[in-house]
Amino acid sequence: MATKKQFTSLLQQVMTIGEQDTGMRLSFDDLTGVHLDAPAMKMDDQHLYHTCRFCVFAKKTDEGHKDCLRNKIAVNKLVLNRKSGLQGFCHLGLFGLAEPLVIDGLIMGVFYYDSVKVQGKEKLTRAKIRRYCHRRQRDEAPYLKELKHVPTIDPAKIPKYRETLQTIAALAAFLCETGGVQANSYKIKPLRPPYLGERVLPFVIKESIAYMHAHLHDPFNIKQLAAHLKCHPDFLSRKFKKCVGVDLGGYLRHARIDRARILLENPKLSIDDVAERTGFSDRVNFSKVFHRLTGMPPGLYKSKLGSGESTQTSRRL
Repeated sequence: MATKKQFTSLLQQVMTIGEQDTGMRLSFDDLTGVHLDAPAMKMDDQHLYHTCRFCVFAKKTDEGHKDCLRNKIAVNKLVLNRKSGLQGFCHLGLFGLAEPLVIDGLIMGVFYYDSVKVQGKEKLTRAKIRRYCHRRQRDEAPYLKELKHVPTIDPAKIPKYRETLQTIAALAAFLCETGGVQANSYKIKPLRPPYLGERVLPFVIKESIAYMHAHLHDPFNIKQLAAHLKCHPDFLSRKFKKCVGVDLGGYLRHARIDRARILLENPKLSIDDVAERTGFSDRVNFSKVFHRLTGMPPGLYKSKLGSGESTQTSRRL
């Protein structure tokens, strides 16, 4: 039997080309979930997270992971406030560029082109690592050892890399706009789920929320989610209810329907398309769940959107 060929989006292909012979890594921090709604924007985990060797090493402890997240939140907030790109060094001294994805004047996410040292700035990078390790009472030697594997770029090429990143962000905006994405339908946060709030959640719960939001287009169930997290479904359900305060299955259904609301605003998508892209097995099942949670069938909801009528009779989580 022939193996089905893995789909690689146009944007991911361009990002992969942009990484070649540079030493830099390209990734997209999706602050809205927009990459799930435009097929030409679909990306693998390697392009949605920082996965270079040094970053993986730095995030191998819970404390290190949180420090990297704080740095990412700070950069995202700066980009959101400035509404423009920036460049600089992270808390561990690696250089990077950041560029917003802007659609209809709204920032939907941030592209990163980073994870390198800069020729002539090696002393600054080592100083940042030593300062961080001193503050966290850690041995600096393993960090400096890993630093040897980080590529070094010529500072004279930074303007060219900036131009490449801006071109990729412009391409992504074009792909979203031609795909019918309605930017004003999205909620924008400085970091994607499950790090939207201040609550400290157990790792398994944070990972379950992250997985659900990243795979709303897949028809998985709680048993499959638990298998991915390597735990028992009953344990996961009990832990989720205790920590989040709502039923796991109910949370997933509401997340799928909230995604469906956004997709129904896209005039280029049919109800069958929306059902498929929100992980439902068929249109009938989708319509039943949508009607139960919103108070109206998806066809009526879509027609009201098209006519400009209010849809606020719908019920939200």
